[in-house]
Amino acid sequence: MKAQVVKYMMSILLAIVFAVPVLAQVDRSVMPEPGPAPEINIESPDSFTLDNGLTVYVVENDKLPTVAISLFIDRDPIFEGEMAGYVSMAGQLMRSGTTQRTKQELDQEIDFVGASLNTSSSGVFGSSLKRHMETLAELMADVVKNPSFPEDEFEKLRKQTISGLAQSKEDGNSIASNVAQALTYGTGHPYGEQVTEETVNAITLEKVKEYYNTYFKPNIAYMAVVGDIKKKEAQKLVEKYFGDWESGDVPEHTYEKPDSPEEVVIAIVDRPQA
Repeated sequence: MKAQVVKYMMSILLAIVFAVPVLAQVDRSVMPEPGPAPEINIESPDSFTLDNGLTVYVVENDKLPTVAISLFIDRDPIFEGEMAGYVSMAGQLMRSGTTQRTKQELDQEIDFVGASLNTSSSGVFGSSLKRHMETLAELMADVVKNPSFPEDEFEKLRKQTISGLAQSKEDGNSIASNVAQALTYGTGHPYGEQVTEETVNAITLEKVKEYYNTYFKPNIAYMAVVGDIKKKEAQKLVEKYFGDWESGDVPEHTYEKPDSPEEVVIAIVDRPQA
């Protein structure tokens, strides 16, 4: 055993001795030449468009037996005004039940197949094993087309939002972000307006539903289907569950482009309790 240890230590010393001359020859004052740039080959995805205007892109990747479906609503920014925060709340509430399923039933069906399903004001994302992609697509379609916006979940979300705002008042990063957005865009711009306890308390369930009914339309939506799935399979799946999604007119919004600052400005937020 002792002989083996000695032999191992000698091999390490020899490696160091032979490496020293090599290291000594490196001229660290000269920047090494860059290596060849890596080649990135991104193939163009297959695509098709449904009769209702929904554009679908399919990217086949059979490394894993999974399928991910992502739906994106391509709308203009929205100035929310006295009810700032209702757009985000609408996206979150879409995951709180449909006219066919309660939130609990929806959660159970998603968990039963080991899938994931998330919603936001700009779309819906879900993923599952390939053998459960029919279930995933059906659940996603139900959430997209038939959200129920239950009032009890709405009030629960309002309390959670106000609680989060209270915590952000003590967070330096949140304070800096709010001030930077207001100074950069102005409080009259969608990117600069502030969500406060007053605006959240002013939000009504009707306003949340109005956002959904106005903007969740297939003719301004894009869907990406990625994973172990071919174009024909994806086309059959999407047409089956999203083909009857009704299109509609969607309003467009334009805003004045903020002027670039003429000089450096330092904004200081006074926090006496800090």
